[in-house]
Amino acid sequence: MSPSALPDPLSWTELLRVFGGLVAVIAVFVAALWLLKRLQPGMRTPNGPMRVLSTLSLAPRERLLLVQVGEQQLLLGSSAQGLNCLHVLSTPIALDPPQTGQGLSAALPATFPEWLRRAAEQRGKAKP
Repeated sequence: MSPSALPDPLSWTELLRVFGGLVAVIAVFVAALWLLKRLQPGMRTPNGPMRVLSTLSLAPRERLLLVQVGEQQLLLGSSAQGLNCLHVLSTPIALDPPQTGQGLSAALPATFPEWLRRAAEQRGKAKP
């Protein structure tokens, strides 16, 4: 290959190619951060006196939450304007624990170490 056949590194096409690659890397980074932000509440383990028992999404930024604080259950409304207590339940609602195979939330473990342990077990079972 002759030196004249090599593309000029400062040509517009090369600069656009490099810029396009940079934009693609930044887009993947932003998408990964968004995904982590969306999955973060589901990855926490309920280990305190407060826990979210159930959520119901009403709109992109509006949802209903059933929260248990000690022995008391509260129905909260979450929106862009803030969080409001809608009702204090007089008798607690007994919720069934999620069964295996009931959607994505049942398949995801509560913590990363638990997920890593499950993944290692499944990988060990797959090998002959």
